[in-house]
Amino acid sequence: MQVETQTITLIRLGMFLIPSTLLLLWFTGLFSVVLLGSGAWLVWEWYDNWAVQLPANPRYLVWGLLLLGLSLLGAPFITLFLGRKPRPGEAAMKALTGGTVHRLSRPDGTQLHVESYGSEDAPVLLFTHGWGLSSDEWFYAHQHLSQRYRLLVWDLRGLGQSKGPRDHQYGLDRMAGDLNAVLALAGDHPVILCGHSIGGMTTLTFCRLYPAVLSARISGLVLTQTTYTNPVRTALGARVNRVLQEPVLRPLCHLTIWLSPLVWAINALSTLNGSMALANHFLQFKGQETRQQLGFTTGLLLRASPAVVARGMLAMMAYDASDILPTIDVPTLVISASSDRATLPEASAHLRQHIPGAEQVMLSPAGHMGLVEHHEVWATAVDTFAARCFRSMPAEQEPGNNVWKI
Repeated sequence: MQVETQTITLIRLGMFLIPSTLLLLWFTGLFSVVLLGSGAWLVWEWYDNWAVQLPANPRYLVWGLLLLGLSLLGAPFITLFLGRKPRPGEAAMKALTGGTVHRLSRPDGTQLHVESYGSEDAPVLLFTHGWGLSSDEWFYAHQHLSQRYRLLVWDLRGLGQSKGPRDHQYGLDRMAGDLNAVLALAGDHPVILCGHSIGGMTTLTFCRLYPAVLSARISGLVLTQTTYTNPVRTALGARVNRVLQEPVLRPLCHLTIWLSPLVWAINALSTLNGSMALANHFLQFKGQETRQQLGFTTGLLLRASPAVVARGMLAMMAYDASDILPTIDVPTLVISASSDRATLPEASAHLRQHIPGAEQVMLSPAGHMGLVEHHEVWATAVDTFAARCFRSMPAEQEPGNNVWKI
């Protein structure tokens, strides 16, 4: 119990200091190495004395085996105390299957994996997922929306089933170019761009680089729990984060790239012992997720290459879309979460205030994965907004207040 309490305290401290999946990977990985090493050392100390017939403390053996068991088999026990039970009829998250698969080749060698679901004659919702995840993040979008719309989901370069570029460039400009390539699959049908986290940043970068396409092809934007500038500046503890960016965050990104196979191995260990799920629970959620949803999203994080994650972090440090916000001339829905630590609600409020006519929905209580925790509310907001964009329905909102009540 004492070890668990200390772990939670350290996670909360790390969450405050550095708002990134990168820290989660390093912290849980190093914790897992210490846990495994401590168990192995205790067992060895007992055996070393026992083998030469010296007094061997049996407590060393018991605690050593306990720590080794926790290191390799702890995840099922840890997750028993995390998350909630599924609501009646609530589907368990799983990989998307059954869609039409498209492979798009980009000039820099990137191979984009795209899947489409729903009728080809329906208006299109184009989804861009968050960093370190994959298009499987949109499982509930498929569950709730694929009967009324055609869904286009894709894996960002280097993640999921998409192959990364030859030159290892993961800038937001490149990702916006990838989004424009995926948009071509929609044909002449009206499209709403939906982005979560870095998916929203990619969408806003697309607005800056392709204004003519935005005006001609896009019926609306859904920006879910994202930001308008370097996320280091709009996460919990921003004042400290800005100080630590150059001396800590940037070198840590480069170290992760250089040691990527090792980071991958130690974080696989952290998945076995449950510390990855524990950190993900406190960093990404607000306790409203099911145990299965927590396990599924933790698995997505593990499958992401640490080198790709780190290069994306470096790219986000150079991101800023502040200037483009007042020029966006299509309907925009901003979805925020009350307890989002990665992109504070203030970032969403800034988007609503600076994008002309933008509306906002608040998920509560919810963390950075609020679209999973409250997927029904999220899907209702997207569906209502999309129907109005595609059919010119009037908004249902309080007079003078562009914050929706759902």
